[in-house]
Amino acid sequence: MSLQNFHWRVVAVLTAIVASPTAFGQVYHPLGDILDVNPDWQFFAPVDVTEMLERSPRKTASTGWFATYDRTNLWVSRPEVEASSARGDFGWGNRWDVGFMNEEESGWLVSFRSMGGPNVYDRVLQERVNRVNEDDENDLAAPLFPPDDRNDPQLGFRAYVLGDSLNVVGLTNFELNKTWRRSPYRYGGMLEPMIGLKYSTFNDTALNENYIRTQNQITAPGGLTTDNAVETLFSDTTTIKNSMIGGQLGARYFNHSGRWTLSGEFRAFAMQNFQDRTLARRQITTEYDGVGGDVVAQDPVTGTTFIQSSNQEFAFGFEARAEAAYSITNFFQVRGGIDVINFAKGIWRGQNPGVGNEFVQDQAVEMAGFTFGVSVNR
Repeated sequence: MSLQNFHWRVVAVLTAIVASPTAFGQVYHPLGDILDVNPDWQFFAPVDVTEMLERSPRKTASTGWFATYDRTNLWVSRPEVEASSARGDFGWGNRWDVGFMNEEESGWLVSFRSMGGPNVYDRVLQERVNRVNEDDENDLAAPLFPPDDRNDPQLGFRAYVLGDSLNVVGLTNFELNKTWRRSPYRYGGMLEPMIGLKYSTFNDTALNENYIRTQNQITAPGGLTTDNAVETLFSDTTTIKNSMIGGQLGARYFNHSGRWTLSGEFRAFAMQNFQDRTLARRQITTEYDGVGGDVVAQDPVTGTTFIQSSNQEFAFGFEARAEAAYSITNFFQVRGGIDVINFAKGIWRGQNPGVGNEFVQDQAVEMAGFTFGVSVNR
């Protein structure tokens, strides 16, 4: 285990226990329950804490509908190739929770998460043989050229921007949980166990591109001449889709202190992972009548192939959260926290042939970072 991965596991443990009863101290200052306080439809009226100091812990816990939204910024470990898995990159995402808790202390919780990153590449600018297409004026009067023959609108000349991916992922998650609320602890803390169904997708993309110049003609296959110049772009793209479905067990612990609500969550999950891999190999060859000359011919499809394969793995792990929310009104809170997600095993990451072992199908993925957002009646 690398030092970096060990560090994030320590963070996860601290996140899981930060909301324990001893972490909240021995002083109890509850907030008000929206159903017991009449705001006269003034949802942004200030909280009257002095009116609620004598209420029992159970009455301070909200019932009815609630919703939260969080913006997430999570560090995601790189694929387990050579030493890269000890490194990671940050990506932004969104998280929504909507639920209901009735007066009998039983309810439901629906969670959804999406994350479209990180998207980290090594980029190299490669100028083309014919660097500038002087006939391309980039206006409506200009002749229509093939996309690969036009000048780059930002650079002002013809070029390939070669890419090698380092960490390109996408994550979605959907959960349906049955929840319960236990009796309050001595100092006002409350525990909400949960059991539920979990569906997650983890997509990983690997891109590797290369560029060479030769004198092997397209117009006369195998012919060589100094009057011609030929360039070829090679591109390999491997796309991995991990589709996981299974169950989870967890709990949420929370306590109030004045206007603050401190909470912690822990969820352990186990899922069957249905994996799909697609390899697309693309080759674009362009022939010129000499260096700096006009395009003679272009073959954009030679060598294009699609290779698909599938696999199944057992994936398991956990998610831990620690959050603090501040009540602006009886109805509305702003919040921030720490979020840790760990797929301990069972994830397939993308690698292209010749770059790394593309069939390591049971990798681990560590994710950890910060969240901030708002909540309603939570």
